[in-house]
Amino acid sequence: MEPIFHHRTVEQARNAAIAWLEERGVEFGPHRTIQIGRLGVLAGSETGVASSRKPFWRLRLDYDPAKGPHYNAEFGEGTSRQKAAFAFTGSEALVAQLARSRAPR
Repeated sequence: MEPIFHHRTVEQARNAAIAWLEERGVEFGPHRTIQIGRLGVLAGSETGVASSRKPFWRLRLDYDPAKGPHYNAEFGEGTSRQKAAFAFTGSEALVAQLARSRAPR
């Protein structure tokens, strides 16, 4: 199970997730793809970004009953893949509101 880091706000959780990826050498730039949600309140909405070249990384907004609203961050592939969740205070309704404001590009 990946570590879960708890934050008070969406912005704090997002910034911590970005910092976590940057600590692993991720340089955000034009080599990325937009991630579209497939399930629940995020279905059809832009949920985040992933690399389009190696090394693989991904950052996306998510919700599940156990973790609540959170950002998932992933780095690497296969058995060396590292994952972490950055949870923030809120509910599924907040995630639905965020999803509505994130139309696919």
